[in-house]
Amino acid sequence: MKYSTIAIIYNPNSTGQSEELARECAKNLRAELKGQKVELIKTTYAGHGEELAYSIAKKSKNPLVISSSGDGGYNEVVNGAMKAQHEGRVITTGLLPAGNANDHYVNVHHGELVKRIKRGDAKKIDLLKITSRSKNEPVERYAHSYIGFGLTPAVGLELNKTKLNPFKETIIVARSLFTIKPVRLKVGKKVRAYESIIFSNIDVMSKYLKISRPSSIADGRFEVTIFRRRNKLQLLLILLETSFKGVAEDKKVREFLLRTVYPTLVQADGEITKLDADASTKISIEREVLSCIV
Repeated sequence: MKYSTIAIIYNPNSTGQSEELARECAKNLRAELKGQKVELIKTTYAGHGEELAYSIAKKSKNPLVISSSGDGGYNEVVNGAMKAQHEGRVITTGLLPAGNANDHYVNVHHGELVKRIKRGDAKKIDLLKITSRSKNEPVERYAHSYIGFGLTPAVGLELNKTKLNPFKETIIVARSLFTIKPVRLKVGKKVRAYESIIFSNIDVMSKYLKISRPSSIADGRFEVTIFRRRNKLQLLLILLETSFKGVAEDKKVREFLLRTVYPTLVQADGEITKLDADASTKISIEREVLSCIV
């Protein structure tokens, strides 16, 4: 299949292999797909990937936009793609795993990327969507893999403050377990404290945490995994069990409603947003809405 353009977006300042993987993929695509336009485009600031994906889709009739990144960088491209789709554009996304965890790639990937691009082997997947308010403005964001409240965004915020290696990451996560307070959310008619609530489209998160039974990326539902408030030793034991054995999700749904109590962090595929206090928040699923090659 020939695309109007294949654009590979990379971060030249990434701690991973973003630029290296992007250049290698571009070389292979040019060798395999004679006459196909292949572009290499670097990002220069946070959120640039989203702007680039949107702009490419607006200018080009049928583009393939590949993100050489981790989950957060791909999240930007997905949100740019969805913005363009809402305006009637056609776009396919792709992913080269250049991040730390690469949760989406690990859970969804099958087959060598260049060969699949040559065959036009795209698949339609579901996307999670969060609708809420931040800074007194409406917020609508998509997530390809998960949305998390509580421990998930709190640890993510700490991890984003420093350049990581495996030792630093382990220390930050361990320290966070014992210092971060549970999040208070109103679910139904009651306000409760939660260590975490995770809404997921995948089985494994952060490389090791098996957060649901085998799930589908295209069944029109998502998994809800709830860690209620516990003492820190109990929480540590549960996380260890999650790593080795996994946990069963609490429910599979198409929609989940909650309300924040105070300004609250939420993480969508590694991207962190602070929601307003007393913000009505909906997590929903849009079925087979993204065409992608991963």
